[in-house]
Amino acid sequence: MSKTTFKELANEWMQHHKKFVKESTCSTYAAHLENHILPLLGEHTCDEITAECLQNSILQWLDNGRKDGTGCLAEKTVKDIVVILKACIKYGAKNGYLPYRDIDLAFPSKKGCHKKISIFSVREQKLITSAVSNSLSNKTGGILISLYTGIRIGELCALKWSDIDFLNKTISISKTLQRLYFKDEEGNGYTKISITPPKTTTSIREIPISSKLMKTLKKLCPDNCDSYVLTNTEKYIEPRTYRNFYGKFLHNLNIRKLKFHCLRHTFATMCIESGADYKTVSELLGHANTNITMNLYVHPSLEQKRKCVELLDRII
Repeated sequence: MSKTTFKELANEWMQHHKKFVKESTCSTYAAHLENHILPLLGEHTCDEITAECLQNSILQWLDNGRKDGTGCLAEKTVKDIVVILKACIKYGAKNGYLPYRDIDLAFPSKKGCHKKISIFSVREQKLITSAVSNSLSNKTGGILISLYTGIRIGELCALKWSDIDFLNKTISISKTLQRLYFKDEEGNGYTKISITPPKTTTSIREIPISSKLMKTLKKLCPDNCDSYVLTNTEKYIEPRTYRNFYGKFLHNLNIRKLKFHCLRHTFATMCIESGADYKTVSELLGHANTNITMNLYVHPSLEQKRKCVELLDRII
């Protein structure tokens, strides 16, 4: 019987596997191991990692898997975890830590765990745009950029003035900034800032700038085009810091403290409600296909649903 623990196996697999994946992917794997997999399975020996053991783990993550104990993990997150588990087991079998096993895992859908995506109301959008106009700065301007273009916070933090074409009125998205989590060979965790191309080729895109946003950007643009949009210097601001600023901004307006990503949700929803076609919105968001846009970011309002059902009155 193998005395090797699953934690030891997982750490060895991680050191081997990181040579073949992107830095951001490696960081995601390390976070899943640290936050979810090792707390549950780390002290088991490799021989104890059976199909039954893994099936019970899946059910536990789906039921109450959040690190803070406040609820379930999203189904996609658990599926990502299972991918890591299977890769570890395959590596372990190949290197003699455990026997080859045909692991057939059932993956039930977890009903009631999906969170409804929130968007800012028209009133809240007007309050935000008015507040930005009244206290215009690079930081407040960044909120308006996300609301008017739907770019992600990592893309915004990586944005430089050289990425903005004032002549053709476009913003070029070609990189993202994020703080990544890693583990060294001794198992010590650490983080670092990484500026890399987006995770998919479709995320590299050109976004037209509206006339209103163009006026705001012209007021903020400095002489140094190599400076970051959010700071007007060659020093970036990282997403965590900017989220804190954004939270205080909303608090001062006395409106709902929705996540920064909700600016993106709002942009997509308002585009659709204004009559934009799904393919165009999908490309503006940098999605691989329109299904992602429809499933994640387009949420008909109650008023739209009411108009839909009232169409029957014209027929019946």
